[in-house]
Amino acid sequence: MSAPLRELLDPTITHQINQLDLNPGSRVLEIGAGTGHVTALLARAVGPLGRVVAVDDDTTYLKPSAVVDVYGRDVAVNPDAVPGDAESIDLVVARWPHHRLVDPAALIDRMLARLRPGGWLVLADVTDTRPRVHRADTSGDEDLINRVVRRLYDTTLGAGGTGRWPGDVEGLLHGRGMERVCLSAASETWTGGGPGCGVLAGIVDHARTTLRALGVHVDDIDYFQTVMADPHVLLRSIERRGLHARKPA
Repeated sequence: MSAPLRELLDPTITHQINQLDLNPGSRVLEIGAGTGHVTALLARAVGPLGRVVAVDDDTTYLKPSAVVDVYGRDVAVNPDAVPGDAESIDLVVARWPHHRLVDPAALIDRMLARLRPGGWLVLADVTDTRPRVHRADTSGDEDLINRVVRRLYDTTLGAGGTGRWPGDVEGLLHGRGMERVCLSAASETWTGGGPGCGVLAGIVDHARTTLRALGVHVDDIDYFQTVMADPHVLLRSIERRGLHARKPA
């Protein structure tokens, strides 16, 4: 997952974590740890007597410490690779991985199996609700935004596939006996030149090679960066989902 996309999802994850009672000494499993920003937050929360197990298929930015264990595993492809013993974890945190999940429900089941009774699960992803352009300098700019973002969703974000948690993830968790299931979805209005459009521009730039292979011209990708910096542009952002649920004690 690109750093800009993690920047988009990290606040969703931290908002969910901040609603929970994470005590010093807790054991945490983080799936999709990425750049380690959320890992550091979790490590501070659990303190020197706690443990954070950080998992990602790319561990370049993850540093083991006295509190943090790092595992390089692609659990999106192989859910059985989720580390940890049964009912040994107080909190499992999982953002949407950077490529399609082979079996999202199976991965959730493996994470739930690691949770102790009374433990919490936190999930985050993006939905397939595409940004809506409210204002652009020209109809050509609006068409460009829609075309590039549609390609982005259909590939990098896995729209129409399994690049996210199940659509009815609340129902799935209720069916697994989870309690206090709470899901929220959020989007904002982004203005060109602001941080939100900057994140979207960064995601497109990171996906440049993939987008070019799908027929998006390099000039369009470059001009997309210009449009995202234009203060006359106004659009509804990518929608993010965050969820927390508790395993019965």
